[in-house]
Amino acid sequence: MRFGILGDAKISRNQIIPAMQENGFSLVHLGTREPKRPSLEHYGFSKIGRYDDVLSNPEVEAVYIPLPNHLHAEWSIKALNAGKHVLCEKPMALTLSEIDAVEKAAKLSNCYFQEAFMVRSHPQWEWLKKIEIGDALHISAIFSYPPRPDGDIRNFARMGGGPVWDIACYTALAGILIFESAPQLLFCNLQMDPNLDVEKDMNALLDFGHGKRLYMHVSSAMGLSQCVHVTTQHGWARLNAPFNPSERATASWSLGNIGEGTKKIFEPCNQYAFMLKNFKESCDRKAKPCFKQSKQIISLLNQILDFRN
Repeated sequence: MRFGILGDAKISRNQIIPAMQENGFSLVHLGTREPKRPSLEHYGFSKIGRYDDVLSNPEVEAVYIPLPNHLHAEWSIKALNAGKHVLCEKPMALTLSEIDAVEKAAKLSNCYFQEAFMVRSHPQWEWLKKIEIGDALHISAIFSYPPRPDGDIRNFARMGGGPVWDIACYTALAGILIFESAPQLLFCNLQMDPNLDVEKDMNALLDFGHGKRLYMHVSSAMGLSQCVHVTTQHGWARLNAPFNPSERATASWSLGNIGEGTKKIFEPCNQYAFMLKNFKESCDRKAKPCFKQSKQIISLLNQILDFRN
């Protein structure tokens, strides 16, 4: 597959470009606001230009979009209208109306669109859903990282900044993947950053029906930490690094015992490479994009962010 990328983002340099190379994809065109910057030359792209140059290049089959959150929907629509398949970073949009517009563009262009939730591709999530410890009843999902430096795009509300937009989509997705139903917000508490117009900390309790609930906590003012702990009818299971694990992920589980439980070690893998492989297969078979989970997550996050006011 021949790829173009819009934006010189850290996740592209550190994760996506190596994963593309692992899959044998071609890096055709990089779009950036500073196309003459010398440091971009080592990426291996055939061409470096501006965003529109990528979309007008007939050699580009698919576009990866890691731009700031508030630009995701706009450039996804432009790419789809240009006849390109689109892999867009999360969150794919900031409103439900933006998702509707992307969905319409995908339908009219007959191109495939996918939100880049790489966690869906990691085998630890399939293991968590299938392990025989009874039905999941409660999930605790935690994700935090330290404060961002001055000028970081995650520090500005107008750009879709703050930990809710940045990482609460992952904790919410944990409940959607495991419970396989839509979340309802029961409780939320936001703590705003005293020096910024975004929150620094968020706690929420979600109901997924039939007594199934998710507690989630995200923060941009704490140490780097993440965990998903599932309590079931007969035991528990835990993913130690559910969202961006090292090459060899670990988990643990138990039936009726309190303590460390039985350890599970997953074979080394690259969830980004798996995601890209699945993306290409969906494009090749002309799959219809599904926006159901994206709508559930964006609706929920907007309800949470109403507490900013």
